[in-house]
Amino acid sequence: MAKEFTSLGLRLHADAPHISYVFIKHHKPKEGEAEVPNALYVAGLPLGLDEVSLEAVFSVFGHVANVVLHPSKRSAAVVYESKEDVSQALQHASSGQVVDFPLPAPEGPVGLKAWVASHRAQRPGNAELQKQLDGWMEAHEAAEAAREAARQAAMAEDGWTVVVRSKGRKRAREVGGMSTVSGGIAPAAAAAARAAADAKQAKQAENFYRFQQRDRRRSELMDLRHKFEEGRKRLAALKAARHFRPN
Repeated sequence: MAKEFTSLGLRLHADAPHISYVFIKHHKPKEGEAEVPNALYVAGLPLGLDEVSLEAVFSVFGHVANVVLHPSKRSAAVVYESKEDVSQALQHASSGQVVDFPLPAPEGPVGLKAWVASHRAQRPGNAELQKQLDGWMEAHEAAEAAREAARQAAMAEDGWTVVVRSKGRKRAREVGGMSTVSGGIAPAAAAAARAAADAKQAKQAENFYRFQQRDRRRSELMDLRHKFEEGRKRLAALKAARHFRPN
């Protein structure tokens, strides 16, 4: 497959220290497509070439009817008006001659510098990202506040009393002509709930590890044995007391 291509040297800038090489061959259509004998397939295009530049470069071999650039911009199909122009381009490439066609100087960066500039433009940095996030959050909070105000206003028109739960003692206040009562959990109840949660967590952590479970079972077994021995001694003492006969 590689032998089908012929390399063609291009000097695209007058002061360029190097020559760019592309690879050309007769364009072969895909299966089911009509054959185009006057089409040339070009691969390995340098960065920054578009349809206009390709038409200008390959027009030195004949009149170019159309240029179709691949989305990757690394290959293209150049369609000439006659197949003799295709043969002339292939013969010129086979002879090893370089095509001197200086393109206009680009306005912006090209090649790797263009990729770096595009990468930086798409990623403005943490400061800009934080600014965008702050703006989005402010807009979101403003929309939420507007919806809540509209909801409370609608409830006030219907004669409802809006109850707002908050920490601390209960208090009543007027908001926009609407009676609002706020209250919360009593401090004693909150402290009791926290104490119960802490006790439950401590109990769960007590038997978390396996060695803790083994130690607990061993301690329970020793306690049972100790109680058994004490019970046996008391039983023996009771039996001895029953056979006691005073003088």
